[in-house]
Amino acid sequence: MPSARMNNAGTTALGFSYLPPYRNYAATIQFFNRLEFGINYRVFINMPDPAFGEMGFGDFADRGANIKFKILSKMDNILYFPEIAIGLEDFYGSKRFYGLYIVATKEWLDYNLEMTVGYGKKRIKGFFGGMSYTPFRQTTIPILNQLSLLAEWDAIDYKHHQEEHPEGKTSTLPLNLGISTTCFNYLQLNLHTIRGERLAASASLHYPLGDSKGFLPKIHNPPLYTAPINTQPIGCLRNERELSQELAYAFLQQGITLHRIYLTTGSDGKSMLWIKVINTMYRKERDLKQHIKHILTSIAPSNISTITIVLEASGIPTHEYRFRVADLKQLREGTIDHYLFQTLTPMHNATKPPNMYEGTLLYHQAKKGWTLTFSPRLLTLFGSITGKFKYSIGETMGVEGYLFDQLYYNVRCSYTFKSNLSNVGDRDFLNPSQILNVRSDAMRYFQTHDFSLEQAYIQHSFPIKRGWYGRVAMGYFEPAYGGIAAELLYYPVPQNWAIGVTAAGVLKRHYHGIGFTTSIRKFKGHIPEYTHFIGYQYFLNLYYDLKKLNLNFKASIGQFLARDVGARFEIGHTFPSGLQINVWYTWTTARDIVNGVRHHDKGISLVIPLDLFGLKSNKSFFSYSLAVWLRDTGACATTGESLYPIIHSERTSPPRFEK
Repeated sequence: MPSARMNNAGTTALGFSYLPPYRNYAATIQFFNRLEFGINYRVFINMPDPAFGEMGFGDFADRGANIKFKILSKMDNILYFPEIAIGLEDFYGSKRFYGLYIVATKEWLDYNLEMTVGYGKKRIKGFFGGMSYTPFRQTTIPILNQLSLLAEWDAIDYKHHQEEHPEGKTSTLPLNLGISTTCFNYLQLNLHTIRGERLAASASLHYPLGDSKGFLPKIHNPPLYTAPINTQPIGCLRNERELSQELAYAFLQQGITLHRIYLTTGSDGKSMLWIKVINTMYRKERDLKQHIKHILTSIAPSNISTITIVLEASGIPTHEYRFRVADLKQLREGTIDHYLFQTLTPMHNATKPPNMYEGTLLYHQAKKGWTLTFSPRLLTLFGSITGKFKYSIGETMGVEGYLFDQLYYNVRCSYTFKSNLSNVGDRDFLNPSQILNVRSDAMRYFQTHDFSLEQAYIQHSFPIKRGWYGRVAMGYFEPAYGGIAAELLYYPVPQNWAIGVTAAGVLKRHYHGIGFTTSIRKFKGHIPEYTHFIGYQYFLNLYYDLKKLNLNFKASIGQFLARDVGARFEIGHTFPSGLQINVWYTWTTARDIVNGVRHHDKGISLVIPLDLFGLKSNKSFFSYSLAVWLRDTGACATTGESLYPIIHSERTSPPRFEK
């Protein structure tokens, strides 16, 4: 039975439970302090799937999603009132175990007691309740101080609920008794009775990933620059070359690449420095600015009035800061604090470098011609007729860099270490897609243990004028598609919104090798037909950043690969650790029917910063997406590095950790 208790925002959990005659696999994420979302995968033990059981799928299984809203919380500081929540179980999909409930939970710490009472409809029928007693809560002995005795009144009407497992329709006693404990603060173990007839057990692993400051301390991060301090003016004792070397060395020691330095003159006739740097280390904007500020505070020449720092990422000048040397001096001497200094140095739109008549180039370092990159890759598929869970575990290895200091290129290969995708088909056995098969055959591209070329493209990103950016790209964009693409984006610095357009023409790649095909499959009933295909996709993209709630919104309106027209909506939430949770929903004109219902593409994705697991800051991420169904409606090809994510990540920081 559910309770009104919830984890803190950002907590993720994975769980397994043996509840005869079921095995349940579950995952939950606490989006906000008052919103919890979870997914379940329920296996019916010793009940073969009627359609695919003999083909390798085995026992019948059902997927579901749960959601719970907190109405009244302890944070509301309403004395004597319990926490109250409402929830929906299995509210999406087949809804075999759909339930609606309202529940209240109250704890009495002086008595080591917690009680729950609620009321449900559908599968949960009528009143239910529970009690937890933790007799040794105040002891310091691990595990024992988390040991709880449990009892609950089970309100599920097993006998009359039609979707129950045949072996689960009996109930001798609606009272479940059990014992629970938590190990190492993260692993919860339970043993209890179910329906008064069987023993059940469960285990769940909880971790506050959204609030994590990292599993390892960043001992390899450079400390903030403090010495040597040299504010000698540019002149006989400190010439321009010496200044350039000092700056280049200081930025290098802080993990920042110094690209160019110009000495120029402002409208007031005073000398200025224009400096472009490339951030390859810090994923938080405030951390990068902090390191830059300490460098300039220590070594800015006293006869310079202003220093402009332009930040570049993936070839795009994303924004700039303007530091007045007088303010840097006051900060160094302690006459102004860091909070006031932040106000005096806001973010601006990036300006172009001075031309040969406006300034003198003091320093230039070419961008890296090549860099080796490695990243893990995990592909999963739930519900193949030849097995419940299919996977591919591998590694991607790549070379990326710049040609002629302007053109970004990315060549990436993959190798699969372990996979069971070899017997996965490339069509839905019961509901073959009746529109162009632009994505539903995607597994064919990963059914190999050999090296494969996944990406090999070249891209040029460039600023147009204040707030305007452009991008062109061509090559192999992903395992399934290659072609040409263009993008235009308007994203001015002061705004929390952006608007852009993208367009691409692509060809479908062969399943193996580097060739292309202009033939694509489309089913007529269950009979495959092949038609000429050159893919076109174009979108109007709208972005909005709701900083107060750390929410990002995106809407893409246009034509998708299967020539269906519609819109894709995305909502993302960012946690203090940098963890991002995104959900998407797509509505298009395609009439893709699955089990008698028109399908719309939807799913959830996680983006996890890899520096949570390292001893040094870095900007790499691990992404994992889970779509409800692998279909063709609302499908689009990736076309290189999009402009908005690059710029947005450089201009923003995750929310601060609460004290």
